[in-house]
Amino acid sequence: MCDAIHTVASVTFRHTSEQLSRRVANARAVHGSCIKDGQQRSPVVADRGRAGRPMLKHSAQDIAVPGSALDGAVPGSARARRRRALMALVPLLAVLGALLAGAAGLLAMWLPIAALACAAAALLLLGLLVYGHLLRRRALRRAEALLQAFAGELREPVSLRDAQGRFLFATRPAAAMLGAEPADVLGYTEGDFLDPEAAAGRAAETAALLTEPGRLTLRRRGPDPDGRMCEYLVSKQALALPRRRAFGLLEIGREVGGERAWRQFQEQRDSEWRALFEDHPLPALIMAQDGALLAVNAAAERFYAYAAEDLQALGANAIAVEPGNDPALSLLRGPTHRRRDGRQMPVQVTSSPMLYARRDARLLLIRPREGAASEGELYERRYRDLIDSGIWLVWSHDRDGRVVQANGAVAAALGVDAGELIGHLLTDFMEPEDHDAALAMLERSASRRRDTGVISVRGRGGERRTWQYHSLAYPEDTPPQVLLVAQDITLRQNYDRQLRERTMSDPLTGVYNRRYLDEFAVRSGEQRFGCIVVDVVSFKHYNDVHGHAQGDAMLRKLAQFLRAACRSQDTVVRLGGDEFALVLPDTSEGALREIAHRLEARSEAELGFAVSAGWAIRQGDESFDATMKRADLDLLARRAAERSGQGGLER
Repeated sequence: MCDAIHTVASVTFRHTSEQLSRRVANARAVHGSCIKDGQQRSPVVADRGRAGRPMLKHSAQDIAVPGSALDGAVPGSARARRRRALMALVPLLAVLGALLAGAAGLLAMWLPIAALACAAAALLLLGLLVYGHLLRRRALRRAEALLQAFAGELREPVSLRDAQGRFLFATRPAAAMLGAEPADVLGYTEGDFLDPEAAAGRAAETAALLTEPGRLTLRRRGPDPDGRMCEYLVSKQALALPRRRAFGLLEIGREVGGERAWRQFQEQRDSEWRALFEDHPLPALIMAQDGALLAVNAAAERFYAYAAEDLQALGANAIAVEPGNDPALSLLRGPTHRRRDGRQMPVQVTSSPMLYARRDARLLLIRPREGAASEGELYERRYRDLIDSGIWLVWSHDRDGRVVQANGAVAAALGVDAGELIGHLLTDFMEPEDHDAALAMLERSASRRRDTGVISVRGRGGERRTWQYHSLAYPEDTPPQVLLVAQDITLRQNYDRQLRERTMSDPLTGVYNRRYLDEFAVRSGEQRFGCIVVDVVSFKHYNDVHGHAQGDAMLRKLAQFLRAACRSQDTVVRLGGDEFALVLPDTSEGALREIAHRLEARSEAELGFAVSAGWAIRQGDESFDATMKRADLDLLARRAAERSGQGGLER
């Protein structure tokens, strides 16, 4: 248990390093201001926590200083190492004490003095054993106090469990993911707070890690202490001593999604974009493929003597010397650009492809050729430094996909050094199921000058990240290369997916609503599909007799029943009231007839009430609405036949 707490304390030291660094600066500043008028004052600053209790701010040096209250509890300190070495000698001292006690008994009759010496040595070793035991208990208590102190500072889910999966420790965010407080989860397992299916999955994860100690990284979704739903990247690691069985499980998470992370990402991107473009010392333009100027920086305003709004309104024709039919090409290749006063300026243009406002565009850096060459080289070096230190993912590879160059953002995103990327295939940093998309990208780049698309890579934490790229091929180079600029759109994809699911899901039953049908009708194209319309027999009577609460429960039960009866590629949609629709892509009339018959035959036995089903399969190129209308008419005919006593219609 002591080893486990020391392990968690070590992890919390890493997680709070930034906070401790700030506190070191605060402590030094306070210490410098405490010596005044020849008197030294206490370098301790009182602060108030969230609960209103005063807290003392200490630096990392205050905690590890020799003789302090927590000295010896800090993992890795000199005093802690000495105590752990002494505690490691406890078994040896016990054996020596037993041998000396036995020797004293054997020598008591023949050599009384030697027996007395052995007895004294045995008593001394017994005292050392007791002292070592007390040291161990004291170290455990101090490590627990240290861990609790750091737990109050952590804003991330961290928990420690024993070999049976019971919680020994949990921070408030970790308990909030289970909908509880830290004190409520101690002594319980995750399964005590989850439904049986989720509990079985978590138990299987824990058993696998404890059987073969290692690390598992996965994504979790749950509420934070404020009740806001967040996405976490959770790392689970088995705790085990060398050549011993695992004795516990450490779980650490960090937030990777949600509105707050998205806002922080946007703020960071805007800040670096200002440094990369708006504050660049060289004139810079963002030009669309048709020659429209999408953005102009302050240096370009000064160079061309145009206001940014005027230059954007006029486009590339305003500054291209010979615009012709393609002003964008003239602006790129022309050796001179025209200022507002008509003067032609010799320039050198550096062009890079990019995405701007969801449009294919180019970033143009205008270097006046009148300046000194050393000054131009200085600007180019500074611009390269900005590229290397920015959040834009920039790299180049050959036609086989081997990385030739990469900036620091790519290396950081993949969790490797920039030098390690060179010579590696891009697919080395992808999951096997994403290799086909990467190979398709390489094939397109070999036949196209420009290309744009989306690829998925394996991030530094093992998670799947989505990059949106824009590539530019240089077949004339030796060897031919492809330059790519990409953005990580994982957060944006997750946000869009969550927003889409919220707008397309029915809040009562959890299935899709009518908005899904509008989207399916647009993307169905020439696909062959079928529809089944289902409603409850005598639902209004049931609602009037049992009340709306029981009616809602009936609808939720029906939605689960329909989901279970569908294939994985089929979709359940609530049309309104007690009417549902099943959309079945790539199906046949026989399959539709069988599913509809099975729903009617099994509904009363499994649900306690009967349902009716009408179906139709798409004929030719008819619209989705026409197919749905025929399925609805089939349902009405079915219900009319049942009321007339015919028992159903032959379809």
